[in-house]
Amino acid sequence: MLQVAGQRTPHHRREFVLGWILDLFRILWGFLFWNSRKTLFRLRRGRGRCPCQNPSDSGAGGKTGCDPSLLFAKPIRFRAVCPLLKPNAEGLLMCSVDTKDVRPFWGRVGLAGLAAALLLYTTGVLTMFGVMRQVGYPVTLTMIGWPPAWSSIDQARSTYFLHRAQAAFQRNDLSETVMSLSLAYDYDPENYDAGFFLARLWQAGRPEVSNHIYQKIILNHPERRTETAQAWLRSLLPRADYLWIERLATSALKFSDDHASAWLYALLFANARTQNEATLTNLLAAPDVLTPGVESVLELEIAVRDSPPVIARRLLQQAIPADAPSFLLYYQVRRLIDLGLPVEALEIIERHENRFSDRDRVTLQLRALADAEFTRSYRGLFDRLLRLPPSSFQFDIIAAHLVSHPQASLYRQAKARLRPDALDSPESP
Repeated sequence: MLQVAGQRTPHHRREFVLGWILDLFRILWGFLFWNSRKTLFRLRRGRGRCPCQNPSDSGAGGKTGCDPSLLFAKPIRFRAVCPLLKPNAEGLLMCSVDTKDVRPFWGRVGLAGLAAALLLYTTGVLTMFGVMRQVGYPVTLTMIGWPPAWSSIDQARSTYFLHRAQAAFQRNDLSETVMSLSLAYDYDPENYDAGFFLARLWQAGRPEVSNHIYQKIILNHPERRTETAQAWLRSLLPRADYLWIERLATSALKFSDDHASAWLYALLFANARTQNEATLTNLLAAPDVLTPGVESVLELEIAVRDSPPVIARRLLQQAIPADAPSFLLYYQVRRLIDLGLPVEALEIIERHENRFSDRDRVTLQLRALADAEFTRSYRGLFDRLLRLPPSSFQFDIIAAHLVSHPQASLYRQAKARLRPDALDSPESP
């Protein structure tokens, strides 16, 4: 079969591709080899044999052949290494300069190296991007291709494993949840959701690990430390971990102005069980960081603890300034009840009734009336509380009171009247 002019057979195409590939390697090798030899030739100031010109030719420009180009499948390709190679009038490739003017072209080496590096880098970036996107990492080309953004890759990995953990948690696959969460947090310790989720997951099985993680995310995320501290406290209370409650409340009093009273009572609650008086003393050593009123409560608590009952009673019955925070009054009343002085507590409640919230007033009145054994008033208040429209306010007060003051008849009464299915939004009466 005749071959049409200009048409390549498969054999010719293979030879063309092979020749092109071999010439490419010859060019890459030639950049270093021939430029190095030309550099030595120039250092010898043209003495000795020229490394690339044909020794049998005259050495004159335009009349001297180029030996290295003959090694190429297509000699003209050697011009990528040495642009001095040019065709003469007959179309033959010749060196265009005299022997003494033969010189290296290291600039081309640098440009070629830069182009090769850029090509390899681009190929690597695209390959890595494709692989990571195939796995599921939410990466972008900028994250992989721009070195200052490389830290974002770990953040993307953290996000990926956090999503895997959430999906595993929905499937009740605890093993996968823990493994994925741990990876998410390891890749990015700044990932709040991963750290918070992991701390909550470990709070029952590995409480010390949970405490350590809670500490870190409070330090790393000051803008969310209040909600983190509240969640941490909720995990500590069921374990009765009073030492950690004390530490947490001490720290929270310095940054949570809006919840100072709650943290103050958490501290006093835990400190009463740890009996670590140095905690209160050290906190008072830096009063400037405390919310107004907290210092007064701490000083009063220390004085009451160190005083006999008669003096403690007098201290707790002292009038407080009109502009003092209401939680100072609340502390006075609770402490009087704790010391077995419910009548004195009721007197303070009556004098300052408008300074208590409805929740605090009813809670304290129930405790004081029960301890004072004012049965008629006590049952009357309890009954009025039961008759309120169902709300979380009502349930919270009754449940907390019956835990501290269990009484079978009141429990049956509450059970008969309370309707959890009819709960309204939490409102005060």
